[in-house]
Amino acid sequence: MSAKERVVFLDRATFTADDLPIPRFEHNWSEYPDTEAADIVPRLFWATTAITHACPIDAETIGQLHKLTRIVVTGPAKIDVEACAARGIVLQPLATSNGSGQALVSLLEAMVEAASSGAQS
Repeated sequence: MSAKERVVFLDRATFTADDLPIPRFEHNWSEYPDTEAADIVPRLFWATTAITHACPIDAETIGQLHKLTRIVVTGPAKIDVEACAARGIVLQPLATSNGSGQALVSLLEAMVEAASSGAQS
């Protein structure tokens, strides 16, 4: 992808991994210990990728996030699957058996690479 990815982790404090390696793709990374419902849209407004552990993302919220292309779920967060499908947002859970920081970053890298490959086709 030619544009820089904007990755936002809404509730980093609930993720069990202590260390997150730096992703190899060009990006801006923001993370918050937790996010109240009223702060989800402002924090994700410019994001291309959202990471959530427990913050729900409903259809109304998704409708306001025009740059969002993917959501990674690291825990029990409730995401409106139909709204994601309607907007073409890729929804990807992180396997609960591998909730490590490296697994999360590897998943992000694979998703960005797949999107880049698809855009160049």
